[in-house]
Amino acid sequence: MVEFVIKSNGQKEAYQKEKLVNSLKRLNLSQEKIEEILLEIDKKLPSTVSTKKLFDFIFSSLKEKEPTFSYKYNIKQAIFKLGPAGYPFEKFMAHLLKLYGYQTKHNLFLKGRCLTYEIDILAEKDNVTYIAECKFHQQAWKVNDVKVVQYSYARFLDLKKENEYPWVITNTRFTSEAHKFAECYNVKLLSWNFPEENLPYLIDNKKAYPLTIFDFLPLKALQNFFNYDIVLIQDFINKDKSYLKKISGLDEMTINKIFDIINKILEFRF
Repeated sequence: MVEFVIKSNGQKEAYQKEKLVNSLKRLNLSQEKIEEILLEIDKKLPSTVSTKKLFDFIFSSLKEKEPTFSYKYNIKQAIFKLGPAGYPFEKFMAHLLKLYGYQTKHNLFLKGRCLTYEIDILAEKDNVTYIAECKFHQQAWKVNDVKVVQYSYARFLDLKKENEYPWVITNTRFTSEAHKFAECYNVKLLSWNFPEENLPYLIDNKKAYPLTIFDFLPLKALQNFFNYDIVLIQDFINKDKSYLKKISGLDEMTINKIFDIINKILEFRF
């Protein structure tokens, strides 16, 4: 029976079953399935286990019994795979924001009063433009402190025009001081746990899952898809199969497998 977990930063803490139950409830799993998974954890895992091993165990269990749910459960890890450089994450965010009605451009250069800056995302909606900076991390424990927001705000001040606002986006979290500064200077923040319509919410609400949810896809194929601006499952399914096969190097069976899974995800009511 699990009693302790070792987090990604090496910290040991008591196993919180309620926290795990809440994460499974967010998948809309039945209570029966949740209890089944919890029982398997108690039976098969040691008293002290890493959070990664715990995640892998649950993911494998879901993949075997509830495959459609397993891909949704894999979101956080899938986002971490949009690296090690942050460029795929920027592209992912630009595609995600498009699904919410934004007109987006990414990886461009804008000239300010003093300097020229590389901008991650320029997002426009309802005659309001956001100059967005993406802060990508591959470890969940890495947070963004107040200096990150201050630096983004300073760049924004040099670029600022009418109806433009700063936006800082991350796949992890912001410190409390970062939140205070952002609130004081009207900097929009988006993170894994903020605001109420946070990053996981925005992804789930549109089922805008990155192709990295598919753990069987080789890195080379993923890079090829990203190079051709195919990032979300929606991007993939809207392309011709022969075209996808050509640019990725994947065989026809794998392409068909991905199509089948995506169709099930998009049709399924979580």
